[in-house]
Amino acid sequence: MADHKIEESGLENQVGHLLRRVFHKARGRMKKKISDTGLSPMQTSAMTSLYKKGPTSQNKLGRRIGMEPGNVHGLVERLLNKGMITSNFINEGPGLHILDLTEEGKSVVEKVIPLGVEASKETLAPLSPKEQERFLDYLRRLL
Repeated sequence: MADHKIEESGLENQVGHLLRRVFHKARGRMKKKISDTGLSPMQTSAMTSLYKKGPTSQNKLGRRIGMEPGNVHGLVERLLNKGMITSNFINEGPGLHILDLTEEGKSVVEKVIPLGVEASKETLAPLSPKEQERFLDYLRRLL
């Protein structure tokens, strides 16, 4: 069995500390896999959500991917500037900007999705398939 000892910090039993460390490992794997796209993991998350769930408002996109409302605007602006998404104003009620993928954005996200699957598999590799399933279930329950 692999040695699961981590360098002692006094935080070994702190949930937030452990989750943050696992998150950084997972994000690092994803960043490495998508480095040639010029996109960040959060940008690819937003694009994947648009691809899988369809066009939506900026506010709803932020909720879908768990991003703070104040940070979503910058993410959307960067994706617009890169030509990955479009923003169309719908003048209904208070009016909404509906975000969607461009053809280039669709092409990129179709390449990125399998890379995300690979990165997740690498992150979960130390766990058995049953443990992986349980771990993901636990994470979803904590949300």
